[in-house]
Amino acid sequence: MNGGAIAANRPIHWRRIVVAAFLAEASVMAGFFLLLLVATQAGVPEIARPMSPLDYVDAIVSSFVMVFLFTLWVGRRIESRFVLHGALVGGVAVVLFVTLIFAINKTFAEPPLYTVAHAMKILGGIAGGLVAQKRKRHLATTEAALL
Repeated sequence: MNGGAIAANRPIHWRRIVVAAFLAEASVMAGFFLLLLVATQAGVPEIARPMSPLDYVDAIVSSFVMVFLFTLWVGRRIESRFVLHGALVGGVAVVLFVTLIFAINKTFAEPPLYTVAHAMKILGGIAGGLVAQKRKRHLATTEAALL
């Protein structure tokens, strides 16, 4: 049996994926509210209101960064399929956000730049998976060299 077949039989860690996606989305929202608080305290709340340029930048950047970081967390406890796990963290984060927006607005309509932020979640997960995979391989190589 080859290594690819063994890796394909390893389970997908759904609990970790859902927890990571939830924490990533909560972190993105916490960042938005922090920006809004700071802008309000500075006397310029309009620059951080929802769907403002600052909100879009925050959504796009923090979506990538938070999913990337939480995918690294998932990658610490798995042995294979790092990129798949990362993509799933990003995908579940998108589903969580879209579900929240639908529950609030009763529509799936979103500004186009939020769609970009959703794509960044998936890309952040893929990037996090690639880094986690590289770290795991480097660790395995280092451990093998020590033996």
